Amino acid sequence: MRSWERALSVLEALCERGQAAGHGWTLDTELLPPHQQQVNALESQGLVELAGREDRAELSALEGRPVRWAAG
Repeated sequence: MRSWERALSVLEALCERGQAAGHGWTLDTELLPPHQQQVNALESQGLVELAGREDRAELSALEGRPVRWAAG
C-alpha cells in the first residue's frame, strides 16, 4: 500500500469513528498503537488534530475513564 493510500485509510477510519462516537474524536481504545503512530505522523503534517489536555479531560468525563489519546 502506498503511503498516501495508507494516510487516506487512516483519515477515513478517524472520520467514521469520530462520527460514530458523537463527539468527533477517535479515542485511544479505538485504534491499535501502530495506527495511533500513523495518526501522529499525519498530525505532524497538519492533516489531523490530536486532543490537548483540556479536550482529553472533557472526553475522560464523558467516557467515565481516563482518555490518554484522542484524534480528530
